[in-house]
Amino acid sequence: MQPSDKSVLTPEERLQISFFLKVSVLSPEERLKLSSLLKAMESKEQALRNLDPMVLDLSIREPAVGSPIGHVLENKLALLSLARKFGFKEILLATFNVSMPEIEQVDDAFCKLLNERKEDLTGTFGFASPGKFSADQKVFNADISMEKLKKYKIPNAIFDLDITKAYVRVEDRDNYLRELAATIKWTHENIRGDNGGAPRVYINYQDGVDAFFEDWEWVARVTKFLATQPIAAILYEDGKGTALPFQIATLTAMIKGLMPPNIKLLVHMHAGNGMENASIMEALLNGADGIWAGFTREAATNGHAPSSELLANLRRLGNQIVEKKYAFKQMVPIAHEMTKINTGEQTQPDVPIIGRNAYRTIHTFFMQDKNQKMDLAPEAIGAKPGWRITMSSDNAVLRNRLNEVRPGTELDDATANRMRALLRSDLMAGKRIAYDEPNNLIDLYVRATTKP
Repeated sequence: MQPSDKSVLTPEERLQISFFLKVSVLSPEERLKLSSLLKAMESKEQALRNLDPMVLDLSIREPAVGSPIGHVLENKLALLSLARKFGFKEILLATFNVSMPEIEQVDDAFCKLLNERKEDLTGTFGFASPGKFSADQKVFNADISMEKLKKYKIPNAIFDLDITKAYVRVEDRDNYLRELAATIKWTHENIRGDNGGAPRVYINYQDGVDAFFEDWEWVARVTKFLATQPIAAILYEDGKGTALPFQIATLTAMIKGLMPPNIKLLVHMHAGNGMENASIMEALLNGADGIWAGFTREAATNGHAPSSELLANLRRLGNQIVEKKYAFKQMVPIAHEMTKINTGEQTQPDVPIIGRNAYRTIHTFFMQDKNQKMDLAPEAIGAKPGWRITMSSDNAVLRNRLNEVRPGTELDDATANRMRALLRSDLMAGKRIAYDEPNNLIDLYVRATTKP
């Protein structure tokens, strides 16, 4: 007797399945418990949907840190123009707290040129280091980077702090805070802020994450001290990108909990462990008011969480505040132009959201639909949708990609199926061919339409 491919359920098996169907229905208690989880998720979505994040743009500075070719004067001018084109109002112009500050750098030439042109510098910032007291503690000496803020008429200042024990010994902490207070006082006395008002002073915990892990009480004390000072914001960064999102959430909540409402908190996450965007979201959900970041990923060792990705993700949540504030339809073109300036190359294909492959569909299952929750249609950010052939592509992708390569070509399902069969037979024969390449795709089509 030949075995059959058909299977007949026994009465016992049918009874068992009936039981499984019955017990799979959620009980009222289970529904209540799971609904509470959904409500917690929706509460976070709503918080991000209603968020008006502060964004301090670092597009002129951040990419230069990791760029193999650096920035020349015209690059900085172009990046400033692009940042303003997207809609950024707060922009870091220059960094003066560099090694060998007495030797002029492009930042100096850039600021001199802006001064000569009488450019409106409203909303711009410069990086500086705090000053120090003399050995007898009687005279405060401003750092050369502070003097440059004044010289170039930059209206707002960001002071980098290194607060781990490697930089500030425990026995020196009180004096360190006194020098910090003197630095803030000097800035208010010597820097003319936006529209002639007081300068905005931002304080950055440059090694804030390491300091938090090393001695969280010291970080808390610095924060409480700064809460007594005339500053506008505290910043911190994960410079190596090694912290995990829940750790960033804790640090953020701690700092924010010690600050008065008028002092804002901005965060900056480098890419080290791949958690940078998740850490940004956790920070925002735990009290951070925004970010300080470049518009594109280029930064430091291997990139950072850029503002373009945060803003796009807020947009996919339905945040209309950021949609109205920024030129979203220009997001991808501006990002690509910035990356070309920063690296001399095109944006890498597989960069999230703005990468050249981000909206090149390999299978219709992966297409983002503007009517589907959490999908972000390409036209929302100025991306051009397209098609890309892989060994998994379906007929619709083959058809659309072929029309990109050879417009007007008709491709019915029967021919598309033959093309897919040829893809498989080529692999079985040990041939690895990139059929997304135009010539290879046309050759595949010809083979599929040629009678044997």
